[in-house]
Amino acid sequence: MLKHLNIVRRKQKMVTATKAFPFPHLTPTTAIAWLKAVGLLRLSGATGYWDECFYLEASAEDLVEKILKNYQPKPFLSPWNNDSLINKKEFQQVLVSQSERYRLMREGYQELQDAMRSLDTAGQSAAQKKLTLMADLPSRVSNHHWLEWINAVGLMTNTQTGSRFLCNDLLGTGGNVGKTEFCTTYFQVCQQLWDLDTGEPAPETEAFIRASILGESQPKTLLAQALLGHTYPAADYFDDLAPTSASQADYLDNGGRSSQLANPIDLILYLEGATTFTGKAIPRNEVAEGAPEYTIAAYPLLLEVNSGSADTSDRTGKAYEVWLPLWEQPMDWEDFQDLVTTDLAFRLKNQVVDTIDMLDVITQRSEYQGLNRFARFGLWTRKGQGKYLIYVGLATPGKTDFAAELRKWRLQARPSDKQSQAQYNLLIAIQKTLYRLQQGNSEATTAICLLGQLEVLHSRIKTKLPPVPKLGEKWIEAVYQEYPIAEVELAAALASTATTHIDSRHSHSFRPLLSSARYSKDKDAWFWSDNHHHKLKTSSLEVLCVSLLKLWNELWEKDRYHPAHGWTYRASPDAIAAFIAGRTNDQLILELAIGFALCRIPKKFTPFSHTQPLPEAYKYAASLQWTCNTSLSMQSVNALLIGSTVPLCRQLAAIQPVVLPNSIAAGKRCALALVFPCQPFHQLGETHA
Repeated sequence: MLKHLNIVRRKQKMVTATKAFPFPHLTPTTAIAWLKAVGLLRLSGATGYWDECFYLEASAEDLVEKILKNYQPKPFLSPWNNDSLINKKEFQQVLVSQSERYRLMREGYQELQDAMRSLDTAGQSAAQKKLTLMADLPSRVSNHHWLEWINAVGLMTNTQTGSRFLCNDLLGTGGNVGKTEFCTTYFQVCQQLWDLDTGEPAPETEAFIRASILGESQPKTLLAQALLGHTYPAADYFDDLAPTSASQADYLDNGGRSSQLANPIDLILYLEGATTFTGKAIPRNEVAEGAPEYTIAAYPLLLEVNSGSADTSDRTGKAYEVWLPLWEQPMDWEDFQDLVTTDLAFRLKNQVVDTIDMLDVITQRSEYQGLNRFARFGLWTRKGQGKYLIYVGLATPGKTDFAAELRKWRLQARPSDKQSQAQYNLLIAIQKTLYRLQQGNSEATTAICLLGQLEVLHSRIKTKLPPVPKLGEKWIEAVYQEYPIAEVELAAALASTATTHIDSRHSHSFRPLLSSARYSKDKDAWFWSDNHHHKLKTSSLEVLCVSLLKLWNELWEKDRYHPAHGWTYRASPDAIAAFIAGRTNDQLILELAIGFALCRIPKKFTPFSHTQPLPEAYKYAASLQWTCNTSLSMQSVNALLIGSTVPLCRQLAAIQPVVLPNSIAAGKRCALALVFPCQPFHQLGETHA
C-alpha cells in the first residue's frame, strides 16, 4: 500500500512539474557529477531528472543562496579510523560550539560519544575496532544523520568464517581513501567555509559554492590532494596528467580532471549524495563452492562483473561495477530514495547478483517496474592507490529481447577463473556480444559464430556448462538480413542436412554429427554425451566437407541412411555456382554452418540473385547425391576432388549414358559443393548406385 501511495505521489508531482534548469557539467559519465547531482537534489528540496545532463527545478542562484545560508554540516564520523575526528581536539570544539549551523553535527557527535563510553575497544586494531563498532554502535545511536553515514559506508555479514565488513567503495575503505579520512576532511572544510562559533560564511565561501554548482574551475582548494580522485575521469594524481613542472594554468586548461584542485563544495555534495543509499545482504538461494554466501545490493547498485561488461572483468579476482540510476521523470530526493529502496528490495528478493542478472532484469520491462537506465562504472585498482570508478557506458533496456532463448543458459554460462583461457575468452566474448545485440549495437552474425565456436570447444573438453539450447529460425533470418549473400545460403543448407533412414525415417541431423551435444526429451534438457565419435573435422570447410561426404557414404552403405531425405533448406544454383567458382569466403561458411547447427533452419530465403553457370559434372553428381533414389559413390567423390570425372561417368552409365569431359578444373570445388542440399538438375534412374 505504501509503495502504491508513493507511486501516486510521484505521478502527481510529475504532472505539476515546473521549469527545470539544465546543469550541463553534470553528465552521467563521471561518478562525481552523478553524486553531486543527487547532493543538489537533496539540498535544494526541488525535483530533478536526467536527460543528457542533470535537470533541476531550481536555478543556480537559488542553489547558491540556499547552501550559503542554510547548509548544516552533518555528524558524519567513522570512529574506528586512526585519523578519525573523534581522536582530535576539534571533536571537543564541536561539542562546546553554540551556533545553530553546527547543531546537527554537535548533537550527533554527543550521542555517539555517549554510546562509545560503554564499548571497550582498547588494544584493538583499526580493522578489529571497525567490526566491533559496526556491530554494536547502530543499535546504541538513534541520530538519523549518523545512521545514514554508517549505513552508507559499509555493511556487516556473518559468514562461515566469521563477521565480515563489506566497504562501500564510493566512500573508501570505511570512510577513508588512502591516508585521507573523509569525515575529518569534511569537518575541516566546513569549518573553513562556515565559522564554527558563529556559523557565518567565510568571504570565499560563496565563490566556492558558485564554482561547484556551475562546474567552473576554482584555483583554490581546501581539500587534500586526490581525495576525490576515484570519482574523476582521469582517476589519477596531478602528476599523472602533466609533468611536475607544469604550471597551475596548464593544469586548469586540462579541464580540472584531477581532484588535486577539487572544490570543497564538491566533497560536501558528494557525501550528501553518497549517504542517500544503504547496503543490505541476504543469504543466496544456492551457493557454489567458494562462492559468496550472500546476495549483496548496495550503493545503490553494486554488481559482480560477469560479462555483459567484460571490459571490467578480472580473471585474478572478483571485479565489481557500480550502476548509478538515471531517472527520467521529475522527482524530489525523498521520492528518489524511496524508489531506490524499492529497487533494492526487488533485487535482493530476485537474487540479482551480477551484471548479467541486471541486464536481463531491465530488458524484461513488463516484469520489472523499477529503474531501467543506468550509468555503469567499473571499479579498477590503479597503481595500488585504491579503486577508481571508470565509466563503462550506459545500461538501458534492450531494444529487443532477441536473445530471450539464451537467458537461462547465459546465467549458467558465466565466465570463471577456473576455466581454461580459451573457454573463458569465448564466454566473455559471447556475453559481451549478446549484451550489445540486446542493445541493438551488434550483429547476430557475430553472436552465432561465437556460439558455434563454443559448441566445438565444449564438445572436446569436460565442462560443467550445458550446451546452448536449440535456437529459433530468427537467428538465421537475422544473419541473412545482415548479409544477404551466398555464404549464408550455403551455411544454412549445410547445417540443415540430416541423413535419414529410407524406411524408419529416423535421422541424424548435422549437430549430433558435429558435436557431443544431445537433447533429452524426458528431462527437456541438453547435455554432453560421452558416446560421441568425432568423425567430422572442422579445421577448414574443405576438411569438413570431405569428412561429411565420407560419413554419409558410410551411413548409406552400412545402415541405409540417405542425405537426400532429411534436409530442410536447399541452396540456390547461383549460390552453389559462386562456391564452385571460388568466389565465396569458405571460412565464413564454416563458422556460420557450425553456428547454424544450433538453430532451426528456415525453409526458404529471398533467392540469391547473381546468375552464374554450373559445371555439368557438378549437376550430374549433385543429382545423384540429392535424388532420394540414387547415391553418389565415394569413388566418384574422390575422383572429383582431384579433377577427374571418369568414375562419375561410369556410375552414370549404369543408369543412363552421359558424356562428360574426362577432367574438370573446378573438380575439387564441385566435390565440396555436394554437401549443400539442392534441387536435382537431372532426372536419373530408379536404381541406387
